[in-house]
Amino acid sequence: MIWNWLRGLLRALWPQLGEDAVECRAAVTGAGFKPLPREAPIGPIIVGETATAIKMSDMLLDEGVFVTGFGFPVVPQGQARVRCQLSAAHSRDDLDQAIAAFKTVGTKLGTI
Repeated sequence: MIWNWLRGLLRALWPQLGEDAVECRAAVTGAGFKPLPREAPIGPIIVGETATAIKMSDMLLDEGVFVTGFGFPVVPQGQARVRCQLSAAHSRDDLDQAIAAFKTVGTKLGTI
């Protein structure tokens, strides 16, 4: 019984999550960031050096946005990134706040 309920919930939420992922990717690309080309709710944004990715993740957390920053040796040198993960529980306001935080932090760090 619970599985049928979960399947129904997933079918209802999945399309909105996909739309949110596309919109967020377009917004961060429009701001000047370089997300990897995907249409998934998990989206890495390339920032260059490992120190920049770690600093960006710390600064975004200060802005209320949790992302994971990682770099070499997990990814090739010069390809450090922050990984964003959207959830169907995120509201439009949550996404707008996250995009605004990315713009603020990216400007401060000179990555955009």
